[in-house]
Amino acid sequence: MSIGRRIVHGFGHLVAEVLPPTLYFLIAFNLIVFTTNLLIHDYWFTLSGFLLATTTGLIVGKAVLVANKIRVIDRFRGAPLIQPILYKTIFYSLVVLIVRLVERLIRIALDDRGFAQAFEAALNDFTWHRFAAIQIWIFTCFLIYVTATELGYLMGEGQMFRLFFRHRSSQHRLTRRQHVRALMELSRLAETTPRDQLLDPATPQGHRLVAIVDALRQRRN
Repeated sequence: MSIGRRIVHGFGHLVAEVLPPTLYFLIAFNLIVFTTNLLIHDYWFTLSGFLLATTTGLIVGKAVLVANKIRVIDRFRGAPLIQPILYKTIFYSLVVLIVRLVERLIRIALDDRGFAQAFEAALNDFTWHRFAAIQIWIFTCFLIYVTATELGYLMGEGQMFRLFFRHRSSQHRLTRRQHVRALMELSRLAETTPRDQLLDPATPQGHRLVAIVDALRQRRN
C-alpha cells in the first residue's frame, strides 16, 4: 500500500472512530440546552448556549479518541457487562474533566488580558452548581453511550443497526430474541472453549458452533 493510501486509510479510520461519539454528544448537549431554555427561560435558542454545547461535544469527542488509546480502558473486557460499563463511564468522564480543564487553561494563557487577570476572571465566573450539572450530564450521556457500544460489541459488528432499522419487530420478535441469544452463546463458546475443540465438529462445542452458525445464516436469509 502506498504512503498516500495509508494516509487516507488512517484518516478515514480516525474519522470513523471519532465521528459517532462526537455527533452523539453534539446532539445530546444541544438537546439539554434546548430543553433547559424552554423550561427555565421561556425561549428555545441562544447562540451562546448553542456554542457552549457544541464546543463541549467536540471536546468530549476528542477525549473519547484519547481515552480509547489508553490500554487500561479495556481492563474489564470479558467481565459481566455492568463492570466495563461503569468503569468506562467513570474513566471517560474523568478524561473529559481533565481535557476540559487543560483547554480552559490554554484559553486563559492565550487571553490578551494576561494569565493572572484572565485566571481571576475565570474564577469569578465559576460556580459549583454549573460545574456539577455539566459533569452529571456528561456522566449520564456516557452511561448511555457506553451501554450501547458494549451491547454492540457483544452482539457483533452491525447487529445493533440491523436490530433497530432492518428487522420488523412485528414479524421477527421471537426470532430476533433467538438471534441475540445465539450471538451471546457464540461469544461464551469463544471465550470458554479451546480453539482446537471449537473448530472440531466431532466435539460437543464444535457441533454446537456449527448449529449456531447455521441458525444465524438461515435467519439472515
